[in-house]
Amino acid sequence: MNSRPHRYLVQIGFAGDCYLASGPEGPTSTNSSLPDTRSAVPPTAPEIPRHARVLVQTPRGVELGTVINRIRAIDTITERDSVSLRILRRVTHDDERLIDRLQKYKNEAVRKCQQVLAASDSPAVLLDVDQLFDGNTLILHFLGPVDSLGRDLTDVIVQEYENEVQSIRLSELMNVGCGPGCGTEVAGGCGTAGGCAGCSIGCKTP
Repeated sequence: MNSRPHRYLVQIGFAGDCYLASGPEGPTSTNSSLPDTRSAVPPTAPEIPRHARVLVQTPRGVELGTVINRIRAIDTITERDSVSLRILRRVTHDDERLIDRLQKYKNEAVRKCQQVLAASDSPAVLLDVDQLFDGNTLILHFLGPVDSLGRDLTDVIVQEYENEVQSIRLSELMNVGCGPGCGTEVAGGCGTAGGCAGCSIGCKTP
């Protein structure tokens, strides 16, 4: 029997903004981790506990979030909150390992941006960066408006970060694949229509 997905209040981004998100629904399956965000979920997904880390589909992409609470009284949701995001699944052990690696490079990119801006004639001040789970996207948050010089300087460092992260993802796929049976007929084969998104992306990257 199908039932309405649970609704949750989820915290996303460096500023800790909270959003309404619907829980996982419908059974899907995969053997992959990053960047494929599907996971086996029973027809009626269990309730996600408070403080659990989850992957959330947002307009910006797939982002890391933290469940604040489950919303039980749907009638209390305002019209402004009615457009909900979607929780794809809880973060797995493999996700955590990759997130830790990506976080290291994100912190380095933030440090470089702040140093370059401080040494330049740009008045731009970088506060922090939101990192999407695809590992290829950094969203920079500045204090006040950003001039063209500040944007050009930070764009160079962001490009360096994206190149570095792309090499991490390729190395990860080459060393451990995307999970049990990666590249075999059972798993659908690397880069094929039946294969995982991780292999598909990895094999298509020059």
